[in-house]
Amino acid sequence: MKHIPLHEFLEDDDTSVHFRLIKLEEKTEYDTTVAHRHNYYEMFLFEKGRGTHEIDFNDIEIQSPCIHFVSPGQIHKVSRDLKSSGYVVLFSREFYYLNLENRDSLFNMPFLNNNHPAPSINLSANDFLHFKAIITMAEEEYKSEHTQKDSILRSYINIILQKSKTLFLEQESDLNFHKSASGALVSSFKILLEQKFRELHQVQDYALALHCTPEHLNQTLKTHYGHSASDMILRRIILEARRLLMYSDLSNKEIAYWLGYEDPSYFSRIFKRKTECTPNMFREMHLKKMNPEHR
Repeated sequence: MKHIPLHEFLEDDDTSVHFRLIKLEEKTEYDTTVAHRHNYYEMFLFEKGRGTHEIDFNDIEIQSPCIHFVSPGQIHKVSRDLKSSGYVVLFSREFYYLNLENRDSLFNMPFLNNNHPAPSINLSANDFLHFKAIITMAEEEYKSEHTQKDSILRSYINIILQKSKTLFLEQESDLNFHKSASGALVSSFKILLEQKFRELHQVQDYALALHCTPEHLNQTLKTHYGHSASDMILRRIILEARRLLMYSDLSNKEIAYWLGYEDPSYFSRIFKRKTECTPNMFREMHLKKMNPEHR
């Protein structure tokens, strides 16, 4: 089983992509049909073609024209028609955040950083043309040697993200909630969860940090998502455990410790309760699925 390196995905490192823009039909240095992950963001603008994009164990149908988002740490693979076309925009957090005071803005995007199980938007013909025009201008800038090149590219990324945010919230019928006080609390909770899920496992810890009561936090999340705060915390932890079980060689004990559990057997019981199988069973089952010859 190949080992996928563990990064602290809240920060970039020397391997992170500064900025790249490539055409979907171009060959890259890695096989996108094999599950992998990055410590940078990817935006896929599918112009033509069909297929499936698996992001963190969820199969998302590619219905061109559409745009899909992959965040640092997410495991994904793309299975698409050979004649598919479009663009892929890659950028790091540090590239986007340079000179910005708000260092949480990417975490406020509802389709980034594990905020949604299906980070994709099916586009109308007009919306697609709008995105394509922006990416075409970005491509021209990317190939240029202008002194303000990076600043202009950041502006194009921001336009794509802000336009996508509006479309995504409309698609989810979520626009009014996102602007409300409850929406702000949910957003702050999800940012904190993504940053602290390895360290903070209790609802009261999150409530304290967000200056609200555990009861209010639970009720707000239940109203919007149908899940309590404790359930959402555990779901995020289990998601990371599933990633590591499938795509790393870490032992169950090492995974438990990395996720902040001093008692690996306790973590195994939690994992079984949420997934109906032990960590070993989960790893073996998915090894067989990925490699049918593995018995």
